[in-house]
Amino acid sequence: MVKRLALFLTAGLLFLSVQYLYPTIIYSPSQPNVEQQVTFNVSHPLGISSSSVEWDFGDGTSAKGLTTATKIYNQAGLYTVRVRYLTRSIVGRPQQQISENKTIKIVERRKISFSPPSSYVSQPVTFRAENFLSSSIWWDFGDGTAPEISSRIVTHGYIRGGQYRVSAKDFSGKSKHTFSVTVNVTEIRGPRAPFQIYFIQLRFEDGKSYKIVPKNFEPLVVYADIKYEGTGILQGQWLVDGKPFSLISCALPFAKQTILNSGKIPGFPTQRQGMHKVSLRIIHPETKYTIPVIRYFVSSERAEEEKRIELKVLEVFDLEGRVNLLSYDSIQAPSKDYFILNGLIKNEEEKPISFTLLRIYLEKKLIVQQIIKNLKPSEERKFVSSVYNPSPDQKRMFIALFDISEFPAGFLSIKRFNIVSQK
Repeated sequence: MVKRLALFLTAGLLFLSVQYLYPTIIYSPSQPNVEQQVTFNVSHPLGISSSSVEWDFGDGTSAKGLTTATKIYNQAGLYTVRVRYLTRSIVGRPQQQISENKTIKIVERRKISFSPPSSYVSQPVTFRAENFLSSSIWWDFGDGTAPEISSRIVTHGYIRGGQYRVSAKDFSGKSKHTFSVTVNVTEIRGPRAPFQIYFIQLRFEDGKSYKIVPKNFEPLVVYADIKYEGTGILQGQWLVDGKPFSLISCALPFAKQTILNSGKIPGFPTQRQGMHKVSLRIIHPETKYTIPVIRYFVSSERAEEEKRIELKVLEVFDLEGRVNLLSYDSIQAPSKDYFILNGLIKNEEEKPISFTLLRIYLEKKLIVQQIIKNLKPSEERKFVSSVYNPSPDQKRMFIALFDISEFPAGFLSIKRFNIVSQK
């Protein structure tokens, strides 16, 4: 019996010695991430006086009075965690000063992935915030659109080709770390591209955006010059004074340019005198820009009194000097509702420009758009445009030129005018 008791006491002392020799710090999770909360706990077979506990987390921070402490590390790396404490006082055994330490590895697993790996314009790209710690992620897609707070998986589409840096932040953007990835978006050209119309010009047979016709003139036909990518079915409506006039439905194959017309039967109405507006509403595919209207004036036997408007150059912008708006002229109007602008441009580039887009704005409103084809080097070309009924608060006119030989269009130049008087 004595031998058994001695053996039991020896085993107990051995157990206490083993517990004393090995550190008793434990932590979870076992592989913590940067900005993830880590819980530390310390224990001892003899018990711990909690008020005596002092933690050193290895990054310059500490805590006291807790046997269970929490900590968030903001950088990846190896950290040596130390703890000091007093054991509880028991009969026959005084308090002991204990010091323990443990090395903890903090890692960063968060990253952004995306698919498909090869992205194209108008094709949705799916982004994933992998191993992020919250379900609320701040996203910036790098294309100028407003950042958004969404889930760990989001989808975004790009309307232009290029290289974009996509960024994400954890905890609704409150994280101290930003994660980024670069996405290359390619323009698809030709028949394989998504079906899209990127330019439409309306004109009459003589290429102008205005026309004066006598009452009951027929047939009055309008043409639409269209440039597009891909292959698809174009659906739309011709509009007269904002009301549907006739339908369009035709196939546009092989990514090229085409010319549509409103048809001679029936031609646009010319029974009612005065100014009339013609436009085109595109139903399919979706078109993200406003198609300017063109106008025709149905006159009586006697033309109305003309008026003249003087223009004055206020500012000139010419970023590349490729095309210069050489002159502008006084403007004549066949009615009090609109006037005609005569101008001259010159190609100062050493190569021809296949398609020059002329746009005229009153304030911020686009009112005229024309195509000038095959502008040769050093060639001067006259243009004539109509401007409809400027209101008293529309005192500024902008004439802008673009190179649309390729997609997307290239900026050429812009002039700004002031309408300073009317006579």
